[in-house]
Amino acid sequence: MSDPIVKINDNVYVVRDRVVAIVPISSTISRRIRASNQLGGKMLNASYGKECRTVIFLNSGHSLLLAESAKEVRKKIWGD
Repeated sequence: MSDPIVKINDNVYVVRDRVVAIVPISSTISRRIRASNQLGGKMLNASYGKECRTVIFLNSGHSLLLAESAKEVRKKIWGD
């Protein structure tokens, strides 16, 4: 079985079973959820000063902003 913890980049690791969705930052649904999460304090910006390109939604209600493309992140987490 594959490792439950996935390395996205040098500083970001994600537990595979907690990922609900991986979407591009420009999608309509990501904009709406980001707006509601910013008010609730459940958003983590892990882009390290780069332009955000992807949002990972976790089953805890948290959102993780990343600089990598959604396609790259999906490949790392789910191997698609």
